[in-house]
Amino acid sequence: MLKWKIDKNVISELYYNEQNIIYPWGFETADSSAFYSLEDGYGYRYKIISENIKFSDKYYKAKIVTKMKEGQWELNIDDKIIDDKTIERKVEAITLEDSFFMDFVVRFRFKKEFIEYVKIADKVIYHKNTNIYYQYPVEEVFLKGKELNIKISIVDKIIPNGMKPVMYVRDNNDEWIVHVRMIPETWDKEVIKLCTSWAKTRPLPQFLSNIFLEWKWLREQLWYRGERDPYKNRIIRKFLNPCAFAIVKLAKNEKLMWNVKCEIL
Repeated sequence: MLKWKIDKNVISELYYNEQNIIYPWGFETADSSAFYSLEDGYGYRYKIISENIKFSDKYYKAKIVTKMKEGQWELNIDDKIIDDKTIERKVEAITLEDSFFMDFVVRFRFKKEFIEYVKIADKVIYHKNTNIYYQYPVEEVFLKGKELNIKISIVDKIIPNGMKPVMYVRDNNDEWIVHVRMIPETWDKEVIKLCTSWAKTRPLPQFLSNIFLEWKWLREQLWYRGERDPYKNRIIRKFLNPCAFAIVKLAKNEKLMWNVKCEIL
């Protein structure tokens, strides 16, 4: 039987057979500068305009209007426990003005101790703490457990023009991270961000990003670097960690939506 705990605006614990099998789930998105996380206490360079959250032992609903550095949108969350082994999560955003997006993510996190390996796009991934994003254009991810199996699958989606749907798994420290994600397919600009704790993924000035990314070799080195090939040098990771990303611009009144199911098999 599934039971959850809601804390800091997210599903913070999920109990199956009286064991908490997760770290906090949530939702996240970013533009060139701001990073929004549904989990209270995370994110930066955004402002909550209004927020209405309510939940019980079976549902979690939220309506949040957020002002980012490069846009504003209304977010609607509808998570619910369907039965003893199934959770369905729906997240929808409507742009209230022209807005930029780096991605649009429903996040799942599972404790490593409960999972032996993960299967995505017919590839079996064992936990080696690589922190690589094993990302593919798929509709489901399977997690093979010692005492339980888990399937995360896309039920429905609304993908705006200029974006594409993907899923990824990531083996980081003592957890498995699964993201159901929209990313730019065509884009309006490219930015270089310093992905460090001190910089809080702050972008370089746009004119510098434009200049540096004109250099083909450097562009190839930086393009989604932290996701596909994290820097091995600790000094670079700590003080610079530069990565380049695509950013898409969506017009006012565009909609993004994920409807995702998580099943214990």
